Amino acid sequence: MRFLTSVFVAALLAATQASAEPEAVGFSDLADPFAVAFEDPYVAMGVDMLNELKLLVQLDEKLPGTDLDEETRTRLEARRAAAQDKLEANGHDVDMLLEQRWDVARKRQNARFAQNPIFDGVEVSISGYIIPAPQAADGSGFGYLVPQVGMCSHLPPPPPNQLVRVRLRADQQIESLYLPVRVTGLLRVEPSDETIFVLDGDSRMLSGWTLDAETVDFPEG
Repeated sequence: MRFLTSVFVAALLAATQASAEPEAVGFSDLADPFAVAFEDPYVAMGVDMLNELKLLVQLDEKLPGTDLDEETRTRLEARRAAAQDKLEANGHDVDMLLEQRWDVARKRQNARFAQNPIFDGVEVSISGYIIPAPQAADGSGFGYLVPQVGMCSHLPPPPPNQLVRVRLRADQQIESLYLPVRVTGLLRVEPSDETIFVLDGDSRMLSGWTLDAETVDFPEG
């Protein structure tokens, strides 16, 4: 009796999983939320202040050189002092900004690459635009799913953890870059790096995900 009950429960679970709807996800969901949640003191500085900080860093690299004449050194030191004064007058801690820049750069890089582990091996549904790619060596069709039309041609590609490489079946054809699509299938953490031709030039497609397409739908706009 216990054996029959176990078989019934297993069959019920299998049926439930088979009939479950794919989980609808957005591109931002694909990034590891812990990797993107960090304090970035440079985000709100604005272009003008960032340029002053960049100039200050460049001058700190140039001033220790022994090939500067006295007049040039005096001029550069004055410009550095002006940049620091401007930053501090706008409420910025220059020493802190200089000290944190490499740590923040590392965290930014990690935020671009780290995938959200809860979607690895999950049936999902995700909407966007597919950029066709050349067939793989085994004849499999591929494309890249991006969140905005024009990405990788007129716009920069999304970060690797939000660029999805889609494996298409032979009967699934993508005819236009500009038609919105909804793709459902099994999503897996599977990094890839490929350079493809997109409209008017080569584009590097650095992706952290592979989606085995079960269905490709073209919703009405």
